[in-house]
Parts: sequence; C-alpha cells; structure tokens
Amino acid sequence: MQTANQAFTQPRQEPEIERRRAQRRRLISESLVGYAFLAPSVLLFTVFIAIPIILTVSVLSFSNYSLLAPMKFTGLDNYRALFADPDFSTVMLNTFKFISFIAPLHIVLGLALAVGVNAMKNKVFKGLYRTVFYFPLVVTTASIAIVWGYMFDYNFGVFDYYLRRLDLAPIHWLTSTSWSLLTVAIFSAWKFIGNAFLYYLIGLQNIPESYSEAASIDGASAAQIFFKIKLPLLTPILFFVITITLINCFQMFDEPYFLTKGGPGVSSQTMAMHIYRKGFGEFQIGYASTLGVVLFILVLVVTFIQFSQQKKWVSNDFE
Repeated sequence: MQTANQAFTQPRQEPEIERRRAQRRRLISESLVGYAFLAPSVLLFTVFIAIPIILTVSVLSFSNYSLLAPMKFTGLDNYRALFADPDFSTVMLNTFKFISFIAPLHIVLGLALAVGVNAMKNKVFKGLYRTVFYFPLVVTTASIAIVWGYMFDYNFGVFDYYLRRLDLAPIHWLTSTSWSLLTVAIFSAWKFIGNAFLYYLIGLQNIPESYSEAASIDGASAAQIFFKIKLPLLTPILFFVITITLINCFQMFDEPYFLTKGGPGVSSQTMAMHIYRKGFGEFQIGYASTLGVVLFILVLVVTFIQFSQQKKWVSNDFE
C-alpha cells in the first residue's frame, strides 16, 4: 500500500520540484541582470565617492600631505590648526552670511514666482515666464559670471552707470570688502532661483483644481485657499527645496571663484573655496581634508535636523 502511494504521489511531486527549480533559476537570472546594471554605478560611486570620503576622514585629515613629500601622520594637529588659521573664522562667517541671504530668497521668492506663473491663464505667457526664470540655471556659471562681472564694473558697469545718473555715489561692487559678499550673493540668487521655482511650479500644478474650486464655493478668499489648502499640500516640496538649498549654500564655490576670486582678501571666500585654495593652491592636502571633514559634518548636522523636524510640519496627506 505504501509503495502504491509513493508511486501515486511521485508524478505529482516531480512537476512541482521542477517548477520550483525553474522559478529559482529565473530569480537568480533576474538578480544577476539587475546586479550587472547596477555594477557600473556602484563601481563609480565606490571609486570616486566612497573610498575618497573614507580616506579623507580616516587618513588624510590626520596627516601632513602636500603631494610633494611623503605623507606623515600628525594626529590632531590639523584640527588644532583650525583655531590658528586666521581665515577659517572669516570663511565660516561668510558661508553663514551667504546662507542667511540666499536661502530665504530662493525659498520665499522662488515660491512667489511659482505662484504667480501658475496663476496665469495665458499658456503663451506662462511658458515664456517659466523659461525666463529657469534659463539662468541652464547657462554655465563661468560664462554668465563674465557678463555679471562687466555689469558690476566700477568704471563702465550698468549698475554704477544708473547710480551716477541718479546722482548717487557709485559702488565698488567687486573690489570692496563691504560689498563683495553681497555682490556674489545677488548673482547667486539670480542664477539659481530657477531651481526652487521649478520644483514649486511642478508641485502647484500637481494640486487638483477641485480643492480650490470647492473652497471658493464655500466662500474662501484667494489668500485663504493658498495658505490653508495649497501651502500645506506643498510642504513636501517646500521641505525638499529647503534641504537642497541649504546643502548647496554650504557648498557654494563657483560664484565667488569666477566673480571675485574670493576677494578682496577673503571677504567673499566661502568654506568650499577655502578648501580648494588650501588643497590645490597651497598644496596642504591634509589640512584641506580636515576642512572638508568640518564642512561635511556641518552639512550632515543641518540635514539631520531638517529630517528630524519634518514630521512636525510636513504634510503627506495628499489624496
């Protein structure tokens, strides 16, 4: 009887086993294909990002290395040198000044521009303004900085030309320690505000009009519709814009480098530019790595604070 049962169940078990084996082979094959597609990206990330970060934090920041002499382990000497560096506190203060000026402009003015463009009924003007506000972001910083450098020129720049026409004193935009920082900030705000503008515009266009129409029927004003309906639904985009804007401001390099070279002196030099000057201008690779670690920690702390606080004000109840 047992032999008969085994003979009866054997034909049923064999197809099931073969099916499972085929399914397992298919999963392995699909996994290998997926890993093959991921391999180039993982390899590039490992070689050019992960390994340099690990070496910077664990080796270079604790060493004296100048590319011209063998590397020497110096312990915490580079971190002690931060307090003896006369330019460190200045560039840190410059970086936070840039953030305090540029971040609110990008976050608030970018939102205002997006609301205005989104409210336009004429599709031609809507597309035109959308292109105008985003276009500066497409143009390379190096090329457009040359144009702005001429506009800020003391002798024949357009800004000082109109100041003279109004019988006002011209300003040394690029050569004054009092104005160079603000000059770079104005240029950066104009150049990169299109990034925040585009994200806001996409977010506003994804909010169904039925919400606004229902609120309007109930007697809500345009301001109430925006602050009570649209803005809460836009908070995920707002959180994203705030986060990337702060990160980009901490890493600002192109604008002061091409417009003022960080000068006069270090009056418009940022932390990222200070790292570049120490590493590739003075060949203090070890000390530059220490500065990079400090900047990395600052960005990490700010980003962590942003993510830890997002649940208190970011609404994800979009239906």
